[in-house]
Amino acid sequence: MLNPGDYSKKISIYKVAIKDDSAGFKNPEDTLILTTWAKVKTTKGFTLIANNSDFEKAYTNFTIRYPKTEITRDMIILFNKKRYTIEYLNNIDEENIELEIQAKEVTK
Repeated sequence: MLNPGDYSKKISIYKVAIKDDSAGFKNPEDTLILTTWAKVKTTKGFTLIANNSDFEKAYTNFTIRYPKTEITRDMIILFNKKRYTIEYLNNIDEENIELEIQAKEVTK
């Protein structure tokens, strides 16, 4: 059973397309696909250290209600003024109720 209070963070999902500007340069252009509420969970530093992982492998998990719009790995997430690339998508228990999105913050 879903708890609506868990979905307390607003996220936006964008598709990035490369467009030519008036000078002929290629520029990325974001097209809004979906704005929704999510449950956000980050990998804790202790977990990374315990697993002897690199901090570059720190992921953020966004769990949303299963959308009618298709979400793909070539899209990006905007949350808290940060951009995230989608690394993994999981339809939880194949029930089309919740979609878990594992994402990595874009740092460059």
